[in-house]
Amino acid sequence: MNKLDEFIERATLRLAPEEREEVARELKTHILDSAEAIAASRKTDVTEEVIAEALERMGPPEKIAEMYPSERKWKPGKIVESGICARCGTCAVICPNNIISFDGRPELREECLRNGHGMCFEVCPRVSSDGYQISIREKFQEKVYHGRGPIRGQDGGVVTSFLKHLLEKGEIDGAIVVGDEHWKPVSLLVQTAEDLEETSGSKYSISTLEALRTAGELGIERVAVVGLPCQINGLRKLQYFPYLAKHDLELGRKGKPVKLPEIRYLIGLFCTEKFEYGDLRKVLRENGIRMEDVEKFNIRRGKLEVDLGDRRETLNLMDIRISEGCRSCRDFDAHLADVSVGSAGSPEGYSTIIVRTRRGAEIAGAVELMEGADTAKIEKMRDLKLKRFQRELERRRKNGEYISFYWTSDYPGVSRRADGTYFIRVRARPSGWYSPQEVKELVRIAEKYGARIKVTNRGSYELHDVSGFDVEDAADELNSAGLLTGSEGPLVRATLACPGRENCGSGIIDTTAICSAIEERFREMPAPYKFKIAVSGCPNRCMRPQIHDVGVAGVEFPETVEEICNGCGRCFEVCKVEAISVRGETSYTNHDLCVGCGKCIRECPHTARRAREEGYILYIGGKAGRELVEGIKTRVDTVDEILEYIDAVISVYTKYASKPQRERLASTMKRVGEEKFMGEVRKLIKERSH
Repeated sequence: MNKLDEFIERATLRLAPEEREEVARELKTHILDSAEAIAASRKTDVTEEVIAEALERMGPPEKIAEMYPSERKWKPGKIVESGICARCGTCAVICPNNIISFDGRPELREECLRNGHGMCFEVCPRVSSDGYQISIREKFQEKVYHGRGPIRGQDGGVVTSFLKHLLEKGEIDGAIVVGDEHWKPVSLLVQTAEDLEETSGSKYSISTLEALRTAGELGIERVAVVGLPCQINGLRKLQYFPYLAKHDLELGRKGKPVKLPEIRYLIGLFCTEKFEYGDLRKVLRENGIRMEDVEKFNIRRGKLEVDLGDRRETLNLMDIRISEGCRSCRDFDAHLADVSVGSAGSPEGYSTIIVRTRRGAEIAGAVELMEGADTAKIEKMRDLKLKRFQRELERRRKNGEYISFYWTSDYPGVSRRADGTYFIRVRARPSGWYSPQEVKELVRIAEKYGARIKVTNRGSYELHDVSGFDVEDAADELNSAGLLTGSEGPLVRATLACPGRENCGSGIIDTTAICSAIEERFREMPAPYKFKIAVSGCPNRCMRPQIHDVGVAGVEFPETVEEICNGCGRCFEVCKVEAISVRGETSYTNHDLCVGCGKCIRECPHTARRAREEGYILYIGGKAGRELVEGIKTRVDTVDEILEYIDAVISVYTKYASKPQRERLASTMKRVGEEKFMGEVRKLIKERSH
C-alpha cells in the first residue's frame, strides 16, 4: 500500500462502509490536485515525493477524519443527513453536555462520549412519535371551536390571550414563544403579560426551543410552550421520557441531567410547512418587498399573504423552498398538544381552537369558545398534508432512501423487530377464545402482508415480519375486523385466563365473564410498567395467578350435610390434599389443609357436601422473570371487589413507582413496605365506596 492509500484509509477508518468510498474518492482528488499545484510551481512532474509533501501539508489523517463525521459518531446523524429531520430543535435542548448546536438544523459541535446513543436520539420525533403511549396517558379527546381573544394578535390573538391568562392566574412562571428579528424566528422566554403582544404573529421559518433551556437555567419552574407540531411531539416525548425510554434523564459529564422547567401547557400551531429563512427573504426581495416592512404573514389557499400595512401582496408558495423534513411530516394541527390554534376553518379575524386535554380546556377562561368552526376545512388540510407525506414516502421507497417509520408508534401493539421489520400484536380475546371468522381474517391479513403468525403465552396473536410500509394498513385492517391491536408497553396487558367451569371439569368460576369485565374496565390502561393479570378457574392455578401483578383464583370451601352423608368415602378418595377424613358415617374437612377446589362437592354421590364459602383468592404483587415473587393473598367475594382491588392497586402503584418501565409492582411494594402498600389499597377502596 502506498502512502496516499494508507493516508486515505486512516482518514476514513471511522466512516460507515457506504460513506467510505465517496469520501475516499473526494480526498484522493483533493490531494492529487494539491500535488499537481506543487509540481507546477516547481515545473516538475508529480512524483511520490511531491505527493508525500502534499500529504504532509494536509496534516495528520486523524485530524482530517474529524471533517467527515461518521453516522456512527452521532446516532441521530442518519435522521439529519437523510433529510427527514423535523428541525424541531428538541435534541439541542436536552443534551446534558450542551454539545449540539442548532442553526436551522442540529449539528454535533464536539465528540459525544456515547455517540448519540442517548436522549438526543430517544426524544427525536422522527425516530418514533410514541403517539399511542402518550395519548393513553393524556386521555386525548377533541373538541373544535373558534374564537378571538380580548387583546391584539394574529387571527384574534387567541394564543396571546391564553398565555396572558395563565401568567396572570399564576399557573405558569413564563411562556416559551417565538419572537423574531426581522421575521427570523428567535426563541424567547416571556414572563410578563405586557411583553406577550410583541411576540404575536406566525413565523413561517425554522425556529428553535433554546429559551426552554434558558428558563431552566434561570430557575423558572413552570412554563407553557407554543410550538409547531414537530416541536410539540418532541416535548411530549420529553414529558413522558422515563415511560418511553425505560430510564431516567441522561446524566451529563458533571453527573447531572439538563435543567428544564416543568412544561405545564403545550400550545400547538397549525402548520403546513416551514421555510428556509434565506429563501423566504430572497423571494421577498425578488418581489420588491423588504423583510423589515412586513407586518404579518399568512398562508391561505396555497399562497403566502404578506401584509405590508398599506397593502397586501400575495406570493406563490411554490417559489419558496420548504424545509426538507416537512415533506415527511403527517401532522397539520399538532395532535399531541393540549390545545391547538390556527386560522383554518374560522372566519377572518378569528382562530380555530382544538381542545384535547383538561389543561387545554382552561383556554375557556381567556377566550370565549364558540361552536361552528368549519371542521371540513381542517380535515381538508390534514388530508393535503397526509397526501404530501405519502408522496414523499413513495419517492423514498422507489429511490431506496432512508425511512425511519416513526409514525408506526401511533398504533397500539406495534413494535420494531431486531431485523428492522415490525410485529403487530392483537390483544387477546377474553380467555383466549376466537371465532372461526376472526381466525380466518387474521390468516387473510397475514397472507396479504407476507407475515408469519405467532401465538403468545398470553393467548395473543402476533403478525411478524411486517414491512414498515405496511404496518399502518395491516393494523387498520386488524382493528376493522374486530382484532384489536395492543397489549404492548407500560400498560395493563391482555388478561390471561383458563377455560373455566363451562369448559373444564375442575373449573369453579366463569373465567370468561370475569376476564371480560376486567378487559372492559382496564383494557390498555396506562401503568408505570407492564401490568399483568391472570384468572384461574380453581386453586390448581394453571394460569399461575400467584406470580402475576394481580392474580385471581376461584375457590369453593365445603361443609358436610351430616343428615345426608353416609360415610361412603368418595370425597376422601378424590381429595388431592388429604384434607378429608371419614369417621363412622360422616366425613370431616380439615380447613387448615383444604384449598377450596370444590372437587369433593361435585363428586359426592349423595349431594351430602355443599359450599360453605365461595369466592376468590386474590394475589397481589407477584412477578416472574429475573426474580420469582409470589403475591400477597387476600379473599374477596364478588367480581366487583376484584375490579375495585385492581383499580386501587394500579392507583397506589402509580403513586409510588419511582422508576417507570424499570420497577414492577412487586419491587414497588417491597420498597414501600407491603403492609403500608396494602393498607393504602384498602383505604382507597373504602373511600371510593362511600
